[in-house]
Amino acid sequence: MGKCFRYITANTDTEEQSFPVPKAFNTHVEELNLDVLLQKVDHLRMSESGKSESFELLRDHKEKFRDEIEFMWRFARAYGDMYELSTNTQEKKHYANIGKTLSERAINRAPMNGHCHLWYAVLCGYVSEFEGLQNKINYGHLFKEHLDIAIKLLPEEPFLYYLKGRYCYTVSKLSWIEKKAATLFGKIPSSTVQEALHNFLKAEELCPGYSNPNYMYLAKCYTDLEENQNALKFCNLALLLPTVTKEDKEAQKEMQKIMTSLKR
Repeated sequence: MGKCFRYITANTDTEEQSFPVPKAFNTHVEELNLDVLLQKVDHLRMSESGKSESFELLRDHKEKFRDEIEFMWRFARAYGDMYELSTNTQEKKHYANIGKTLSERAINRAPMNGHCHLWYAVLCGYVSEFEGLQNKINYGHLFKEHLDIAIKLLPEEPFLYYLKGRYCYTVSKLSWIEKKAATLFGKIPSSTVQEALHNFLKAEELCPGYSNPNYMYLAKCYTDLEENQNALKFCNLALLLPTVTKEDKEAQKEMQKIMTSLKR
């Protein structure tokens, strides 16, 4: 099964010959030009273990390329990666805040770049984890607004539909009391399981076998809609995928539970 990249990588025709990177680059990191740097960081972060190395590489070059748009959104993305990798709450908060600031700067510089909007949305989501209810709701609106802009600008990127599906699914599950609380602070977000399902299916259509978490959410949506055969179908498809990331492992566990409950 052909696995699509989870994130669009640098547009280049020379990716094959760029790896492995010549030794000279390893000893003189300052000699990396922008194109080679972008290829290298995109390549590194395709594996969980390469994400912190990718972050370090960007940090080493920030003085040189801090005003280059393609560098800026990747640096914001790398702060998001470090947020995900960290287990310390203070560290997580630190990475989320800096990443959000960087992605905001990137949007202001390049309002028509979908990647800038994508990572601003993601980092708003991360920052919201440390906020009270009112700010959580405000960040929720920002997340949705910038995700929708990113989808317009990058309509073929499956990761965006996965994120939109997750947003719709979470909002569809808000309790009456949470919705009541949300009215105190303005507009209540609303969505349905059907809308979430539509987005997860779109990610799968663009990239068959996109990810374990996408299959997990498809199974959850179909379970909620009482379409048990479809739910089982996606659980079984997930068994064919490798489990690489922590998120993959959690999704696989969740799907085992779904399968057990459906087979009762």
